[in-house]
Amino acid sequence: MEQAGADALGLMFYEPSPRNVSLNAAAEMFPVSWPEFAKIHPFAPLEQTRGYQKLFEELESWLKEITGFAGISLQPNAGSQGEYAGLLAISAYHESRSEKHRNVCLIPTSAQQSRIETSVRLSP
Repeated sequence: MEQAGADALGLMFYEPSPRNVSLNAAAEMFPVSWPEFAKIHPFAPLEQTRGYQKLFEELESWLKEITGFAGISLQPNAGSQGEYAGLLAISAYHESRSEKHRNVCLIPTSAQQSRIETSVRLSP
């Protein structure tokens, strides 16, 4: 992967950017760029997506087993939306244990703006 460079994924590695992509993150995305994954049409008929459905069902099952959650959603898949969904899940967990007072989220000053905005949305 390193020999192929960022161009193999169409990514740019520019440090000052808040949307900087590390080589590790890029390498993790590489398999989903394979034609076997990336060439499916978003409106493909369900009968043509059986392999995807099985993959998603198995992943959801594994994640439920690992986390102990009753259910798993593979959406949202964007970073800031995932952060928000994660914080909502944490908040609901504390509320279910009558620990609603546990509402502090520590965010480093070096965090991206989206993380700060996400935490502010959940502020009491």
